Amino acid sequence: MSSGQVLVLIIVTALTSSLCTLALGLVVFQRWLRPRLETRLTMIAETLEARVRAGAGAAGQELLEPLRAQVRGGVEEAAIELLPRIRAELAAGFREAAEESLPAFREEVRKGFAEAIASLATTEILGRTAGKVVRTGSSLVETGLSLLRATRPSARDDDESP
Repeated sequence: MSSGQVLVLIIVTALTSSLCTLALGLVVFQRWLRPRLETRLTMIAETLEARVRAGAGAAGQELLEPLRAQVRGGVEEAAIELLPRIRAELAAGFREAAEESLPAFREEVRKGFAEAIASLATTEILGRTAGKVVRTGSSLVETGLSLLRATRPSARDDDESP
């Protein structure tokens, strides 16, 4: 064999060996190494996520109270600024509503009292008065009859006991 053929044979053998090594490495990587790496990567990602959440939660808790204080202060300032204007507007609105509805309210109250007095005067008062007159009259008649009977108290007690 000539030296050129030996050189080509060496190169082909080297390339074939390299390709076989590469193919064998790819198979080993796909079958054994990749699943282990993915499992490990998943565990690392979960750990990182837990640490980030814990750190973010702690940072959020640290910032929450100052944020609440700032919001509370801002709301109080806004309320202090707006409260007099709101009070004035509410008072003006109530006055306007009262002035608009006061005549109608007065008229309704007058009508109500007039109806109540009229209904009481015609039915209830007459019924009560008639009852009192009848009771008073019967009481007077009974008293008059007992005076006319002129019996002795001892005789009256004997008559009532049986």
